[in-house]
Amino acid sequence: MSNLEILHQKAASLYEEKELKDALKIYEDIIKINPADEVALSCVMDIYLELDDKFNYYLARANVNIASGKIEYAINDTKKALDINIDDIDARRKLARLYKIDGKNLKSIDEFLKLLAFDEADLDAAFELVDLYMKEDSLESAISIAKKAYEMNQDNPNVKNMLAQLYFKADDYSAALEVVEDELLKIKILLQDNKNQEADELLKKVDVNKLNDLQKRNYRILKAQQLYNNKKYDEALCEIENYVKENGPDPVSFQMKALIFEEKNDEFSASLNWGFCKKLRGKFDEAIVEFTNAYHKNPTDKTVLIELANLYQNNKERFVAIEFWEKVYALDKDEQAREILAEFYYSEGNFDKAEQYGKAIEKKEENIEGVIDKIMAFFQKKDKL
Repeated sequence: MSNLEILHQKAASLYEEKELKDALKIYEDIIKINPADEVALSCVMDIYLELDDKFNYYLARANVNIASGKIEYAINDTKKALDINIDDIDARRKLARLYKIDGKNLKSIDEFLKLLAFDEADLDAAFELVDLYMKEDSLESAISIAKKAYEMNQDNPNVKNMLAQLYFKADDYSAALEVVEDELLKIKILLQDNKNQEADELLKKVDVNKLNDLQKRNYRILKAQQLYNNKKYDEALCEIENYVKENGPDPVSFQMKALIFEEKNDEFSASLNWGFCKKLRGKFDEAIVEFTNAYHKNPTDKTVLIELANLYQNNKERFVAIEFWEKVYALDKDEQAREILAEFYYSEGNFDKAEQYGKAIEKKEENIEGVIDKIMAFFQKKDKL
């Protein structure tokens, strides 16, 4: 029997004996071990109801609804708890986070601002607000919150780096360098500010073996940017390829390659990589523009043709997509293109075209004898009448 099962048995026995507070303590211990334990969550709710503690009852009911994925109900329960005790910090924080989970960013911002009004040094609220403001594309508001957090916590490296990141996004590199604590972030800022010599010196001091996986990824990108800034484009490409081997392709790797190919005056490769970068970032219309530019530079590149075909298909522009699949098929009789073309023309009722692409068309032969038998039977029946 597991520890949780033993705890459940003890809590259930105490609950039956009406030792509600002792049972409550054990159920709360169970929830600390397994926050999604539905039995414990429900029992806590029932105990608070029996204790006539409406405030904690509503919060407990909110937890039951959270476990069931009913976020809107959880929000309403938490609001009812706050109606009873408007100054409870934990309930306010719960409501703020529930709004964030539910995608109601502006309401979440309002609640986290109330938390900061209670306590200006509340770092959790500050970090949450910065994240929410960035999701709402409000960089100035994010910086304002981060600056206040820095004023209250000037020795906190996480606050310093948060503010430095925001200054970096605002292209205020001098302000970012004044507060930055993280060495890799500092190198990133220096490179972006074209202070290549300072960045080079710091990069040489980095002990790669002491970096975690995320830091190693950032280091490779920074190394590639350093080589790019120093116009060592082929070496920068090699660094990016090593990055991709270790981490797989991502928007940053394609962006870096696109920038390098632009400097090498390779317009086709630049557009191709910009296309992949935009696609991975979910900017599909912009991806179509970039892949179209690549297509104009090289109309027979199979990768570009397939990307355009798929993008137009996902964009519900079937006929344009088919034009590109036909171009793909014309290159090398691609099997995927053949199947797509065959099914398309079959669905359009163009059976001759469908057969050209290998679609087997079932032809129904009329049963002449059967038809004649039906006609004779009809007239025989009529004669009898």
